[in-house]
Amino acid sequence: MASTPGPGQGGRFLTAHELDTLRAVTARFIPGPPDDPDPGALEAGVAEAIDLLLAAFTFAQPLIHAGGPFSDRAGATHDDFADFVPLDAHAELGWRIRIEGSLGIPQREFAGPVTGLQEIYRSGLAHLDERSQQAFGVDFKDAPGPAQDLLLSDQTDGDLQTFVGAALANTLEAMYGPPEYGANRDLVGWGYSRWPGDLQPRGSTDAEVSTPGPDTGSITGALLDDLQRFLPALSGRRASRTQFWLGRSGIPRS
Repeated sequence: MASTPGPGQGGRFLTAHELDTLRAVTARFIPGPPDDPDPGALEAGVAEAIDLLLAAFTFAQPLIHAGGPFSDRAGATHDDFADFVPLDAHAELGWRIRIEGSLGIPQREFAGPVTGLQEIYRSGLAHLDERSQQAFGVDFKDAPGPAQDLLLSDQTDGDLQTFVGAALANTLEAMYGPPEYGANRDLVGWGYSRWPGDLQPRGSTDAEVSTPGPDTGSITGALLDDLQRFLPALSGRRASRTQFWLGRSGIPRS
């Protein structure tokens, strides 16, 4: 796999500017420091992972399905997850339609024309810049956080919401999925959510299975922290329907 692009560098599919813009988008969905003390999408490399998905078919083995049965994080000597599974003809056709779109190819339009993720991202990121320039005089990546939230939450813009829906879904998949897909760097998505990750072939010990976790039966300490982190109503911060990602504690509101 190619080296990870840094700020100002192009990705496997996205241009340098598009990738920088996508970093800003994903950072509003899952903020990190200084807006939130925990690592967010930027620190986890979410935008870079989405770029890899968009470019999946530029690799000799398309980056679609990670292999198995085990990673090397819990006793295995080889990371099987890093060996991506070959696609049969049917699976390749389905994934090419999803990522690249039907492109007017009869074989891909058996259910009608399809706009692929590549076009959704390319046109969506450009549209986001247009909206930001109109409203604030700067590209989206250069707008302040509250302004970015305002744009992303505009429910009157159907084209924008098509992009937001795809980007949010892919952001969550990348942030909390196995790092072999390109994000969740240093397992930060699993760390702050206190998920131990894949434990096979070692598995869980008898003590881990039978011993109660911390603060069981009381709403203090780690349990209270988790409730405040993930339940907006209990953190004293009500998330709106249109800006539901703002419900986490520590995210500034406009």
